[in-house]
Amino acid sequence: MIEFSPLSITLVVAAMASGPFYLFANYHYAGVSLRQTLTMTAGLLIFASAIVWFVFVGQFMFANPYVMPAVMLTSLAIPPLLVLAFPNYFVPPGIGLGWLMGVQAFRLIGGLYLFEHFRGNVGTAFGYWAGIGDVLTGILASVLVLQYLITGSMSQRVAFWTIIFGLADFAWAYAIGVLSFETPLQVFAFGEVHATNLFPLAMIPFLLAPIAMAYMVMTLIKLKRS
Repeated sequence: MIEFSPLSITLVVAAMASGPFYLFANYHYAGVSLRQTLTMTAGLLIFASAIVWFVFVGQFMFANPYVMPAVMLTSLAIPPLLVLAFPNYFVPPGIGLGWLMGVQAFRLIGGLYLFEHFRGNVGTAFGYWAGIGDVLTGILASVLVLQYLITGSMSQRVAFWTIIFGLADFAWAYAIGVLSFETPLQVFAFGEVHATNLFPLAMIPFLLAPIAMAYMVMTLIKLKRS
């Protein structure tokens, strides 16, 4: 039986619980109407509910080994595609870089991949790549947010390259993640436990990473306008 650390469960649940409140505050302080803010918050809650159902119930209803990685990649694509389809709706003029970059600081939670790898619950290749990449992105974003809080401004060039690094890390980490699952495509994690499809770790690639992905696209749109 796979046993995750109480620390991992606590941090993931805390991140999930804070997500809707962070989004609400983000748009509220951007001067967005209450109706639009509540609509976005409700949309996030519906999306999160669907992901929670799939992680706990849905993925075990299918014998096809490709269903789980396909849903994971689909969940990653939906939020950023919505932002690209409706940029003026999701990136209003009043939205601040501090709020947008703050989400990337939350990627420090990816360090749980390393933590759980050493506990025997995550494959080596994915644990190191995803864990280190997320932590580095989180550190860079945290420095930028701290700069913004102290000076009221942020280095847009550093912010741009932080987002590019974060996108590249996501691309490589998801590729390794998909190739670590027990499917005919498996390349990594042979002979290892790779339980990133189980709660609590599953909530990172299935829910928290898609939210971070949407905010990365929003940040690039904001930087382009600036």
